[in-house]
Amino acid sequence: MSRYFIPIISPLILLISFWSFFYSQEGIFVWSAISGLTILISGHLIVKKNFWRSKLLWTNLLTVYISEMLFLLLLTSGATRFFLSFVFSVLWGLTFYFLIKYFKNIGSPISKDYLSLNKFLYYIAFWMLSSSLFSLIIFVSLLPIHALMIILIAAFLWSKEIINLSEDTSKYYVWFVTFLLTQVLFLIYFLPVSFYVNGTIATLWFFLIIDNTVNDPKSFRLYLAIFLTSFLVLLITSII
Repeated sequence: MSRYFIPIISPLILLISFWSFFYSQEGIFVWSAISGLTILISGHLIVKKNFWRSKLLWTNLLTVYISEMLFLLLLTSGATRFFLSFVFSVLWGLTFYFLIKYFKNIGSPISKDYLSLNKFLYYIAFWMLSSSLFSLIIFVSLLPIHALMIILIAAFLWSKEIINLSEDTSKYYVWFVTFLLTQVLFLIYFLPVSFYVNGTIATLWFFLIIDNTVNDPKSFRLYLAIFLTSFLVLLITSII
């Protein structure tokens, strides 16, 4: 199969898996496995021989999928679920398309520009994961330390890839980011606000301390505007 069919076929499979969860959660593990294999097989077709060299990328994308699935399952509005699942599928299609472009032009000066969507996807996934886990602490008595560890592991992997894209940032900075994020997560856990607000505060902090575009005021304002707009839409649709 040509890898240029991947941005169409793979998101469609992921969309079907999302919708299957809404009708029945009995086959959640089966569809999760199918979706995970879809992402990995798509990655192998895109990267081919260099698949294991980019294992961090595909691990992070699997983590993004898990964050999306958890967030969708916790929503109570059926219309919001279907709308967001469709949006996620479109984002997956764009992600696969830009990854094909990236690996086709790898080594060229502009190749890393194709990974900009990945960064934005990681920030959105961080918000969904942190908001979902904060809600599980409230509704199903998930231990805060377990939620903290899950968030920090995911944040560590995502930030490691983001930092690797920057040639001017030390690779040890990821440990500094994780340390600062730990302090913030402990602090906002005790704030008397909703879990959506908790997740938003954590994500904005994560974004501000890690994104290397802060060195470029114009790019930073653009990313921040898009990011805040997306959060506003997600917050509104999540409470409908």
